[in-house]
Amino acid sequence: MLCARRHPLVGQILPAYTRSMRRCAFLWFWLCIPACFGQTTTLRPDAAPVEDPLLHAEAVRLMERAVMLTTPTWPANEEFANFRVLHPAAGEVSEGSIKIGVQTPVNKRWEFTYGNYKFIRVQDDSEFATYRSEITEPAALTSVRKLLPAFRGRFEPADLIRTIADATVEGRPARCIDFDTLKGDQQQSGQVCVDANSGFLLSVRQGDETIRQSAYFRFNNAWLPGHIERWVSNDKLLDIDSNVVVRTDYPTEYFDYPPDARIDHSCGEFHRAFADNTPQPVPKTLSNEAITVRVHGRVGKDGKPAALKALDNARPDLAQEAVHVVSMWTFHPAMCVYQPSTQEMDFEVTFKGW
Repeated sequence: MLCARRHPLVGQILPAYTRSMRRCAFLWFWLCIPACFGQTTTLRPDAAPVEDPLLHAEAVRLMERAVMLTTPTWPANEEFANFRVLHPAAGEVSEGSIKIGVQTPVNKRWEFTYGNYKFIRVQDDSEFATYRSEITEPAALTSVRKLLPAFRGRFEPADLIRTIADATVEGRPARCIDFDTLKGDQQQSGQVCVDANSGFLLSVRQGDETIRQSAYFRFNNAWLPGHIERWVSNDKLLDIDSNVVVRTDYPTEYFDYPPDARIDHSCGEFHRAFADNTPQPVPKTLSNEAITVRVHGRVGKDGKPAALKALDNARPDLAQEAVHVVSMWTFHPAMCVYQPSTQEMDFEVTFKGW
């Protein structure tokens, strides 16, 4: 299971009602390096092979050390990221930026720019002022947000450790962990590589997708990657350069509410939306392969998914079909103090034999 974790002092784009929610989204390793799309799996054997417990313990140790090294104590700070989209969607641009300022845990500012899309949010205690130029955030920007400030994960019992071996990654000596993830009747291969000397996480591969991290820089009492890449097979999709600095001297106007902002307030008691009827596509053939496509959107007060976008450009045919499938699903809506509310979330659609 993976957790894309961010400290409360580091800005997160969350619905206003999520103050009482947990600040990390737990995702199965077999399909969730952040923003993992179009993953290919195969049918697993009837019986799972025996795993060496000492090998598993060493894999966990290496991963936990990598997480510890990139988990700083967060003082007041400002985060900057410039990103490039190597294959932008039709009508979208190839570059964008992210800036997040944090003065206190309840005084923050987020600003995202990607082409014509502009997002600004200011938090003042329990009040949120939000301006966005368009209702739906571009999928490329969503993918970038999920990778910052660093990828952090952990192994779970569903991850079967195969080997740990010495290797070379981008010219650096590394320790690489090969594993398989078992879920239901599906099995998917993966690899995690950490720097043999520093312990930094260098790469995570799950199925066809790989996240690479490099150019680590010191921040407070830990280290963060200054460069992040996302690849699918041999095709680079995202390129991110980022930096975080300690900052306490914000100008007074920095946290002013943006013009034409919508004002929301945090929710004292929140309950997440849950599925009522979410059927998966009917298998077309008896093929051993299955492809999981992630869709991002929100569940409205009526329990219906809306503002859907596929986080997948590798298979446009399945991306559009996944959006259609999710649009037909129904949920029990999220509840804020027992009143229906809207919740942003990811959906997963698995195509078997397509």
